[in-house]
Amino acid sequence: MDKGYKKVGKKDGKIKYEAIVELGYDTYGKRRRIKRIHYGNRESAELWYAELTKKYYHKGKTLNLTDMTFKEYSDLFIKNYCIPNVSKITTKGYQTFLSHIIPIIGDIKLKDISTFMLDIMYQKIKKGKKGKELSNKSLIHYYNLISVMFRQAKKWKLVEFNPNEDATKPKLTKKSRNYYDEENVKKLYKCLEQEPIKYRTIITLALDSGIRRSELCAIKWNDIDFKNNTLYIDNSLKVIDGVVDELKAKTDYSIRTIELGNNTMELLLEYKNWQERYKKTIGDKWVETNRVFTDKYGNYMYPSTTNNILQKVIKKYDLPKITFHELRHTCASILNGNGVNAKAISDRLGHADASITLNTYTHSFDESKKECAKVFDKLHDSTLSL
Repeated sequence: MDKGYKKVGKKDGKIKYEAIVELGYDTYGKRRRIKRIHYGNRESAELWYAELTKKYYHKGKTLNLTDMTFKEYSDLFIKNYCIPNVSKITTKGYQTFLSHIIPIIGDIKLKDISTFMLDIMYQKIKKGKKGKELSNKSLIHYYNLISVMFRQAKKWKLVEFNPNEDATKPKLTKKSRNYYDEENVKKLYKCLEQEPIKYRTIITLALDSGIRRSELCAIKWNDIDFKNNTLYIDNSLKVIDGVVDELKAKTDYSIRTIELGNNTMELLLEYKNWQERYKKTIGDKWVETNRVFTDKYGNYMYPSTTNNILQKVIKKYDLPKITFHELRHTCASILNGNGVNAKAISDRLGHADASITLNTYTHSFDESKKECAKVFDKLHDSTLSL
């Protein structure tokens, strides 16, 4: 080695020099270094190496974790928290939000970010692009991400406190849930009689079970027990940029067995027989995945396809507008209206506890409150005839 560089050969009559420049260690404790090549004579090599030293000398220090910027921490957060712990869908969403956050606070040291800075940042994000202001519902996603990031930074001892705890949280106005009443459900069932077996089965199963569309797309035939009329739910399927993200349920309440009505089970069996016949018409093009609902070749079905199917039916028969997810609301409302208790509905929907069900479906449970008020009136009236 000669002054940090060495001769390693010749090319076109010129001497080839190589230098390894040390850049210290990154945030993971990994050694950082770069290799540079120069062609020339000894004098030019000395000038070249002097320039390298001048250019990189200040980077030859180990990065102090407490001095990292928000942008540097963002990279650390995605690689060491998101990728090992959260779904691809969530990680992708976080990265999208960060692409709007980093231009505002990315160059500020993580430890220097204050509550005031975050409030100003939220105001800027809310303004949106081209004058299109973000709703508080959209802004809350940014707020929640910052909360998660600073809570994790605090656990990793990178900051002493979470400045987002005192930041102004976007206020959400409670939106009334859209759902079908019993009359509209009957109309929908009637219309489905004219539709393909696949359409009928998807929509009927969603209404009966109240499952999410991601859960519906993940169902396999072995999850259905035709003997006991049950459906087992333990995972969900989402698609990100054409990549399937199929995950097992992470919580006990998401894993559940749902008892289905006789009509739904008969329809599922009819659909299964139809699928078997359809496979024969496809032949070698069919990919066996054991999925209940598939594309035309047996592969996974996009969750968005479920809503596309429903919208076709709604438009064709001029039914009241409703989304596929709102079939889940409809399920809860119909069950509640027919006297099923909140705990049983909560278990069917896969909620953590009944309070979530009560808070989410206030619209239908308010009707039950009115019925409660009538119960003792009826008892009192009945005594008058004694």
